[in-house]
Order: sequence, then structure tokens, then C-alpha cells
Amino acid sequence: MSPSRPPLMETSDNNATSSPAPTSSARRSGRVTKAPAKFTPDAPAATKRKRNAEHDDDDAENDSADEVDDASDANDDDAEDTATEEPRRAPKKKKASSQSAKSRKPPAAKKPKTNGDAPAREPIHAAQLPSRPKKSVRIAIAQGDADGLYADIFASGDSSDKVATEWYHKYQADDAAAVTDLVNCILLSAGCDQQVTQDDIRDPENCSNRLADLQNVYTEEGITDYPLISKAKFTKSFRDLLISFFRSLVTVLHETDVLYKDITLMENIARWVASMSSSTLRPFRHTATTVALAMEAALVEVAKKLDDRITKMTQQVDAEKGRKGKNKDRLAVIQKNLEEAEQNRQRCQDHITDFFETVFVHRYRDIDARIRTECVEALGTWIWLLPTFFMEPEYLRYLGWMLSDPTPQTRQEVLKQLARILKRDAEKLGHFIDRFRPRLVEMATKDADVSVRVAAVSVIQILKDTGMLEPDEIDSIGRLVFDSELRVRRAVIDFFAGCVNDSIETKVEDMGGADAADELFGDDEEDDYFSPRRDWISIKCLAELLAAYEAQLEEENQTLPVRGLDIAVEMVQAVAPETRISLASQVLYEKIDQVKNWELLSGYLLHDHTTSTKSKSKSASKRTSNEVALKNAVAPEGKEESVLLEVLASAVRLSLASASEADRGRRKQRTDAGDGAEDSAVHLANIIPRLLNKYGAEASTAVVVLRLEHSLPLDIFQQLRQDSSTYSRLLDEICTQFDRHVDRGVLAEATTALLHARKYDELEEMTDNKIAELWETVINALRHFDKTQELGNRGNMEAPAITQLGSILLKVSKLTSIADCVEVLEAAGQTEDSFDAVIKLLIRTVHRGKLDQVDEALDDLEDEAVSYAIQASHFYFMWKVRTLLTAVQSSTDIPALTVERLSTLRKTYANNLIWTLSSRGTNDELRLFATGALCDLHVLFASLREAAKQQQQQPLLQNQNYHSLALLEPLFEPIQTGLTNELIEIYNAAERAYARCLKRTLNEPAADERRRENNPTTTSSSSDQQHPPEDDDDDDDNKQDDEEEEEDDEDEDEAAADAALSPTERKGKELKLERALCELAGKLVLAVLARMVDHQPAGGGRGGAGKLRRRMVRNQAKLGGNLRETVGFLDEGRLRERIAAATAAAAGKKKGGRGNKGKQGAAAAAPAKKKAAAAEKAVALSEEIVVAEDDESELSEIEIEIEEAEPEPEEGSMEDLRRRELLDDPIEEDEEEAEAGGGGDKMDEDGSVLGD
Repeated sequence: MSPSRPPLMETSDNNATSSPAPTSSARRSGRVTKAPAKFTPDAPAATKRKRNAEHDDDDAENDSADEVDDASDANDDDAEDTATEEPRRAPKKKKASSQSAKSRKPPAAKKPKTNGDAPAREPIHAAQLPSRPKKSVRIAIAQGDADGLYADIFASGDSSDKVATEWYHKYQADDAAAVTDLVNCILLSAGCDQQVTQDDIRDPENCSNRLADLQNVYTEEGITDYPLISKAKFTKSFRDLLISFFRSLVTVLHETDVLYKDITLMENIARWVASMSSSTLRPFRHTATTVALAMEAALVEVAKKLDDRITKMTQQVDAEKGRKGKNKDRLAVIQKNLEEAEQNRQRCQDHITDFFETVFVHRYRDIDARIRTECVEALGTWIWLLPTFFMEPEYLRYLGWMLSDPTPQTRQEVLKQLARILKRDAEKLGHFIDRFRPRLVEMATKDADVSVRVAAVSVIQILKDTGMLEPDEIDSIGRLVFDSELRVRRAVIDFFAGCVNDSIETKVEDMGGADAADELFGDDEEDDYFSPRRDWISIKCLAELLAAYEAQLEEENQTLPVRGLDIAVEMVQAVAPETRISLASQVLYEKIDQVKNWELLSGYLLHDHTTSTKSKSKSASKRTSNEVALKNAVAPEGKEESVLLEVLASAVRLSLASASEADRGRRKQRTDAGDGAEDSAVHLANIIPRLLNKYGAEASTAVVVLRLEHSLPLDIFQQLRQDSSTYSRLLDEICTQFDRHVDRGVLAEATTALLHARKYDELEEMTDNKIAELWETVINALRHFDKTQELGNRGNMEAPAITQLGSILLKVSKLTSIADCVEVLEAAGQTEDSFDAVIKLLIRTVHRGKLDQVDEALDDLEDEAVSYAIQASHFYFMWKVRTLLTAVQSSTDIPALTVERLSTLRKTYANNLIWTLSSRGTNDELRLFATGALCDLHVLFASLREAAKQQQQQPLLQNQNYHSLALLEPLFEPIQTGLTNELIEIYNAAERAYARCLKRTLNEPAADERRRENNPTTTSSSSDQQHPPEDDDDDDDNKQDDEEEEEDDEDEDEAAADAALSPTERKGKELKLERALCELAGKLVLAVLARMVDHQPAGGGRGGAGKLRRRMVRNQAKLGGNLRETVGFLDEGRLRERIAAATAAAAGKKKGGRGNKGKQGAAAAAPAKKKAAAAEKAVALSEEIVVAEDDESELSEIEIEIEEAEPEPEEGSMEDLRRRELLDDPIEEDEEEAEAGGGGDKMDEDGSVLGD
């Protein structure tokens, strides 16, 4: 919505304007390329001028405007704040303009009225500039104590026609006084309380000098706001009244013939208005431009009236001449009136041309976007009203040039005017369309503003309806149905549907016409979706178009296929959440009936489109010919079936979602709507197995069909017990797909379907039986490998064997994620050659990650298999810890043998992970994945430790279960201290890789941090003290120089590799590196907070404690907000505040939901008590989760911070790093990012987008 404005006058309100919303305080113009020139008092002539001189003058005006506009624009935002603080001048009592006005009561306040029909626009976001000290300024408001014409227009309440008529009478009595009053009215409308005199009016040559004096006075007063852009609300629009008066004035002058007989009047008015419109002061320039455009619009209406009059008179003359008995006197009178009308028309045209050349030609490319937008709106209106004059290339070209305006609001206004003009006169604008059609297509496909793209699509739709688009342009717009912006997809859906209809018409003609199509398909039966019907033609054409457009996009945006290893380490999803087809289907469902009726789509897909030629009888031959014709007409080809499957999946999801909304009462539904939903669910459950039977062989289509099950409302089968057999058949097909395929996408979708089934109690048992069968098959396959190969040794298999092992382990990892698998994985084998439990086989396979020798042909396959073994093992430990948590919380005895076996498995698994990450010299995918898994393992058992501590602290159970809980201590061992340096090295490599991609420079370690790294202990032997420090410094310097050389070489190699990537691939690489770094940082942060790494041991010295923490926060603010927020959790003070805030918010929400209005006063009466209780609870929770020490007699570091008034910052904490200037101030970093990103909004130079 348009922002509110300060009041212009006491009795009027306004809340809208047809010009765009005011821009921000920052200047957006990029046109100034030289020092701004001072305002020169050269008066612009009111007569015609040459085009080249106009542009030269215009450049000088816009350039010189920058100096004054900087002072006024920079204070726009300041003016808003000051407007509410400074006392307003008390308005003086108004003088009545007439005797009747004295007795008339002031008009009643009216409801604010929205002016014009321009859509509300968001403010223009300009480049952010550094804040400046605020000046003491005052706001220009409408003159409440003004009299004369200004008061008559804005305060009298009279109509504009009446005020214009009264001014005309004043002009008849005293022309100089009336014109003076008119000019002063324009000045007051610009917020200037200075006035001109009659002497100034009588001396037109001094017009520019007088305006320059007024401008200097206005500037000195520091006014930053003026009525046209004021944000106050008025009873009636100020702009409406101003425009209405000047249009009425021109109409009155036309009706009284003063417009034609008193040439001096219009020349004088035009001189003052044109001079003000060229002022370097924005209030003068904007107000005068608005007045000039209003007068121009009125002159255009007058010219239209004169054209109509001339046409009628010409017809009368021709009719009179054609009569036999001519009336010469009557003919002479008509001819005289015709000549007079033609003369008046010529003078009116001269005035139109005068205003156009002295005002519009300069202001259409003004630095103020509001002025440019008003010019575009006015030009569109003139072309609409007077096409005989303005629909010429010399005027239309301005609309074409303004299509490249740097401001979205202006471009959108141009498109709005073009749409109106092209709807009526597209056939007459062939040259204009041919010249600017490529720009329109470019705006629709690539413009940065979504609203502009939507408006451009509507213009392109008009061109398509008139047949003025080229085929490649139709394809470019049609492909927008795949656009990522929903508004664009909805805007283009009519265009796309039109393309589908055109294709249908062509298809029917190829079949021999509508009659031949009706004979081929026969009558459509309403509920028979599996027999051929005429709607299949629409489905076929839709599939052809979608497949063709997707193929074009694939060809334009070719990308490398996703690596299987990236999917295995969970860096990339196996199945994209949304595809181009699914995005398009969201809007196709709303527009195309054949998509909304998904049963029809399923019938088309399940139909057998092949033909049979075995029978040779006459009837069979005729049937075969019909089948051939049908196949040629509607049989899918190529990728059309996969496209339609995705459309079907989206349509089913949207249909069932709308049905669920209707069930919740969001929509008015019929009494049989519930039965319809049940029938749809049963129908879907019946067709999914049939679709899997037909399309399940191909992984790409099986993925889409399996996705249909996710939308199936299983609660219906829970209610309809007789249909459990239907769902059992569906589960059989899903399990068949899981067993048949090794594709990651198929297995992911099948796993999701099984998880979906287990959500419902009635179906859980049935699903678990199916899962048990899958477990048996997979375990047998894994044990077969165990019998023939040593799973823990890398490189002992060929590529096919390791690929098969990876597929088995992938299925194991998927099954472990569905349900509790502890019993299955701990079960021993039945034969001696494979007797170990499955979990031991999995942990043994993790040891294959140890890299002894590089083999590029097999390394990815080996790492992929190891990553799946890691996932399966981690799920086992999660399920096991879940069981132990239940036992601890319920005070159930835990067998010592169970804990001993679990401890052994945990230690072996952790050692294998350490072998995997330590044997690799570079940060490959598996090294990062193994590091994260190691952190996850220790954090997982840290949660068990906290639960055990809580249970130990309960008085009634302390003695009873102390022995059982003590058995769990071996499970709580932290990460080895010696591994901290390797974790830091891994983090360093991930950080450097991402910084190199972003071309960012990282912070160097501070001197004291470097000393701590070189001397991790506080004590040293006497022999160490004998060595001179200079030698150590030299060694450190040499080592640092070597590292810098290696990094420089890496940077050069990385830059060369990046140069060969496309922009899309480069962005994908950046996102991948950021995700890898942030995930690694998140896992390390959790391990640090859980006291499982980088922690001071109980009763020991500080040693290397805090080393990892210090390293992670060193570049926290250098690599984006995601990393900054992730590492920010290491600041335990901030973490405690967040926990306190979340706890207080949850408590307040809960209490507010139960309370009522009568309790609000009591709740507000004790805010301190609430805050103290929330803080106490938060501190306890923080200590419990992240800062609890093993030795309860020692105070934790957070407790020390709470108790001391001015504590010494903890070594490695955020405060410690800020104190040692190792951590950048996040505020400064944000400002740097804002300054770096703000330049993109700066307005381009006019010469690059506008002009001749």
C-alpha cells in the first residue's frame, strides 16, 4: 500500500497517488558522469525546439539536479521522523472565497479515497549509503492560511469546473492578477510559501531568474517533503484536485475560445510551467510536470472534440454540396465554421506539441522514478485518446525506450499502457511490435522483478492472440510454465493452455476433422476412464508440449549427473523434492480439466497403446485399422509417459489435499464428499500396483509411481477393514520394487512408503511382516559376501562385486531407518563360515575406508559402500541407545554383558572411523562423512550419560541403581585428545576450500594463539628452556611459508578449474562446499558442547582444551550467515540466553492459551518473577545439557560466569577472542556485506538504457 503522508491542510485527507510509491532516501541515478553544473537562469522557450538541443538541455538539467536533489533526497527518511516530532504551525483562519462560503459549514470528513487505478507498489530499494548526521529540517505542508486560487481549489469544496470558471472571470477582470494567482497556486502546491508578483508576470523574460531566486530560498529553508509525495492522509486526494483543476481550466478556456484568441495567456502559463519543470529542485520539477501533463491531457481531449466537430462539419459540407437545390448561405456558414474549427485544431495541436517538447521530452528520463512513471502513464493516455496524432513512431518510441527503465515500477507502468493500447490497435503497430517484441520477450523471461515479468506475459498474450509472435518466441514464453516463481507460472498458464488448444486443433485436423475424431472415439462414458475417449487427444497434446519444452531446457542447461558418492554421504538427495514437471503441474491442475481429473490420466497411462495384427478376418482388419489410427493419434512416445506420470503424481497430491481441506470444513462440501474421498483412495490404491506392474521396470518411472503412495490417506484403510487386502497387494508391489531395484531414488521412495505405512497402528503389523521378508533377503546376500570375501580389507574385489556389495549395504541402511533393527542385526549366523552378527559385519566393512593406495577406478565405489555401512551402523547405535534410555528412565536393570558387548562394538566402530579419516590426506567426501559420524556417535552416547546422571540424582533410586548405572561409564569415553589436531586440520581444509570458492581472505591466528598451538602445555623441561626461541620462530616461519606456498598452488589450481565451469555449476559447487563446511561445523559444535572433544579432563590441567573452539570461531564472521549462526552456539552465554528466551516464550504461550482476560492483569503484575523463574530454569537446563561436569564439587565455567560480577573471559570463548581481536565484529561484517551487495541496486546510467 502507499505510505501515509503528513497532512497538507486541515480539512483534507489523502492516502494515494497514481504515481509510484516514494523511493528511499538513497539516489538511484547512475547518469551523472561529471561534476554537477549549477542552475543557469536560461528560460526555456515555449516554442518548438530541435530534438538534439532538447536532449543536450535535458542532460544538463538532470546533471545539475543532482546537487540539490542530494540535499533533499538524503533527508527523505529524516523528514518522516522529524514530521512527528516538530510542532506544526497552527493554521490561521481561512478567508472565505465568496459570500456563500462564509455561511457554508466546513465539509464533513470523508472516507480516505484511493486515487487512480495504479496498483500499490513497494518502495524502491536503493543502494544503502552510510548514515549521515540528521539536520534540523521542517516539513512543507499545504498552506492552511493560504487564500486566493489555492484556497478555492483545496479548501472551498467547490467543483473544479466552478473554480476554473471563477478564475476565468477574474482573468477577464484583471489578467495579470489572475495569472499571478495561478502561478502562486503552483508554487504553493510545490510547498513553496514564496510568491511572485504581477510585475514578475508582466516580465516574462525574467521568469527563470525569479524562479532561481525562489529556488534558493526554498533550498535554504531545508524542506524535504512537498504535497505531491506527502505521506499524510487527506479527505480528498491533493493530486486529484490539482490535476482536475488544470484540466477544467483548459476546458473552460476552450469553451470560451480564450485558448485560441488569447495566445498570450497560454504562452505565459506554458513559460512558467516549463521553466519550473526544468528546475533542479525536485518539488518544483515534479509539481510543474504534473501540471503540464494534466494540461496536455486536457488539450488532447479538446483536440479529440475538435476532430469530431471537423468530421461532422465535413460531412455536412459534402451533403450540402450533393443536394440539387444548394443553399449557398448555409453552405458558406458551415464552411466558415469548418475553417474556424480547423484553425482552432491547429492551435490546439501547437499547444500540445509545445508542452510535449518543453516538458515531456525532458522529464520522461528524469532521475526521479515517480516523474518518469507519471510521464509514461500520461503518454499512454494521450495515445489512447488521440491515436490519430500520437500513434506515430516519433511518440511510440518513447514507450519502447522506457521498457529498459532501471526502475521496476516504471517498466510495469509501460507494460500496463502497452497492454491497453495493443488490445485495441495491435494491427496498426506492426513496426513498433517488430522493433520491441524481443525486448518484451526478454522482460517476460529474464526481468529481475516478478511483477514486471507477470505484466510482460500479459502483453505477450495479446500479441499471441493477434498472431504476431514467432514460433521460437512462443516456445520461450511457453517454457515459463516451468519457472520457479509461482506468480509467473500462474500468469503464463493461459498462454500455455492456448498453445495446447492450438496443438489439439492441429491434431484433430490431421485425423481428418472433428467428425473423424468422433467416429474413432465414439461416445464417452462418464465413469469408464480406461477406454479410448476424446479427452485423450488433449492429454496427448499436453504431454507432447511438456516433453518438448523440458527437452529444450535440458539442452540449454546441461549439467553433469550427480555422483553416487555424493548421494551416499548425504550431500545430495537421491530424489529431488520438486521437478520442472511437478512445478508446472501445480498450475496446470487449476486450469486444465484433464489434469484435475487424475482418474482420466491414470486410464490413459494404463491403456495398452500397442496394436495386434494376428487376426486376418475382415472385422478384425477393420478393428486393427482403427487401432492403428488411434495409436497414431494418441499413443505416447519417448518421455511423454514419464512426464504424464509426474503430472499424475502432482494431480493426485493436490486433489487429495483439497479433499482433506474440505473435510476440515474449509470448503463447502456435498453430503457425499466423504464417500467420494474414500472411493478415490481405494481407486488410487488399486491403480498403483497396476502402474508399478507396467512402469516399475524403469527406475525413473518407478520413482514417480512410488511417490503416489505418499499421498494415499491410509486412515481410510484403517477405517475400512474389508479393504486391507487391497493395501496388502500394494505393499507387496512396493516390496517387490525395493527388492528388484538398486537405484537410490527407487529405494528412497520405497523406504518412505514403508515408513508412511507404519504410522497407522492397524497397518503396522502387516508392514512389519513385509519388512521382515526384506531383511531375510538382504542379510542372506550380505552373508554370501562374508563367506567369499574379507569385508574389512579394501581392494580385494573387482568393480562389479564392490558395486553389488554397495547395493546390499544401501538396502541395509534403508531398512535400519524404518524400524527397530537391534534384534535383527545382533542375531548370529547359522553357518560356521559366517557366524558373526550382522552388526559386526557392518562395522568390519567400515574398516574398508582405510586408504592405503589410491585407485581412481575403484575408490568411489569403495567409499560409497563404506558410507552405507556407516549409515547402517549408526542407525543400530541409535536404536540401541534408545533401548538403554528407556531402561535407565524406567530403572530397569541392564545386563553387564549387554553393556560390555556394546562398548566393544562402539570402540571398534570408532577406531574404524578414525582409520578412515586419518588415512586420507585430502578432504574427500568419505573423510568428512566419517568425521561427522564420529562426532555423532559420541554425542549420541552423551545423551545417555545425561539421562543416567539425572537418574542418579533422584534420592529414592540413588542406591538402588547405582551399580547398574556405573556399568555404563565405558560408553561415555570422549574422543581421544590426540585426535583434536586432526579434527582441526579437517576443519581447516573445509574452511579453506569454501573461502577459495568465495574468494574470501581468512583471518590469521593471533600471536598468543600461535604460541599456545606451539606450546600446548604450560610446563616445559629444563632442556626445552635451553633452546633459544629464535630457532623455534625460524622453524615456525619456514613451516608457515611452506603452507602458504601450498595454499597458493591450490588457489591457482582451483581458479583454473573454476574457469571451466558454467555459472550454474559454479553455484552448485559453492553450495556443496558451504553445506559440507556447515555440517562439519555443526557436528563439531555438538561434540564440543557435549564435552566429548576439546574439553578439560577432570582433575587435569588445561592442556589443549579449547583449541578446537578457538580455531572454529576465528573465521566465524567471514564465510556467511549460516556458518556464523552455527559456530555461534559455541558462545555458551548466547546459548544460555537462547534457551532462556525459548523457555520463557513456551511458558508464556502455554499460560496465555489457558488464561483469560481476567488473568492478564495478574500476569502482567509480576514480570520480574516470571523472568527470574525462566532464567533459573534456563540456567539449570543449560548446565544439564552442555556444561555439566563429572565432578559435582567443582563449579562449571558457566556457573563461574554467573557468580562473578566481572569475570575473566573463558579461554577460547567468544569474549576472549573478541578481546584478543581474533573475531571480527559481526555488525561490521554485516555492514561490509550490505555495502558489497548494495551496489547492484544502483541505477544504471541513462545513456545505457534510455535516449534516442
